[in-house]
Amino acid sequence: MQARAPRPPPKMDRKGPTLETVHMVESVLRKSDVPLSLNRIKSLLPRKVMHSTLRDAIEHYKRLGCVTEGSKGVMWTLNTDPDFWKVVQRWEAR
Repeated sequence: MQARAPRPPPKMDRKGPTLETVHMVESVLRKSDVPLSLNRIKSLLPRKVMHSTLRDAIEHYKRLGCVTEGSKGVMWTLNTDPDFWKVVQRWEAR
């Protein structure tokens, strides 16, 4: 079984987040053990980021399967354990 490739990025009608912004968001999310609201993420970033830019960065990581977003906020959920992904591949085969 081969792992499924992530969806291609959506067409954007405006400029997306910079690589620096994406890395800042990743750093904040990886350090947290609890879900963070968008406002909390913005307050933890080293510089100000527009809400739409933050949303685009989070959508980028959601598309890649690195974060999960729920009613409590956003949380880094990327699991690098190979055994975990073997089980996930069996789920997708059903």
